[in-house]
Amino acid sequence: MCGACCRIPDGIVRVSEAEIARIAAFLGMAEAEFIDRETELAPDRRGLILKSRPDGACAWLTDDNLCRINPVKPYQCRTFPGKWTNSDSNETCPGLAGLSRRAEPPRMENSPCRGKPSHL
Repeated sequence: MCGACCRIPDGIVRVSEAEIARIAAFLGMAEAEFIDRETELAPDRRGLILKSRPDGACAWLTDDNLCRINPVKPYQCRTFPGKWTNSDSNETCPGLAGLSRRAEPPRMENSPCRGKPSHL
């Protein structure tokens, strides 16, 4: 696991109410505290996203490319790139370029993982 998908510049990870509840419980935090400290309003103002580090990487990514919330990580993180990709996924995920697949995951041009309009 290289962690490149967790370092997408301007990448965002949307979180649902259920995901917020699971992550907060995993961290031993109240949901309100988690929302206040660890999320922000999405650029399209249609929900909450996880905060990123100043370098743009996911705040939950360790220096060893491990996810500190792996057992409860959001659906978007768990399903990339197997269930969905976007137009720059081959550039983002070096492993995708070498994979031969029977069926490509659906492309999501308005993916929830991009920070600029046309993303997540």
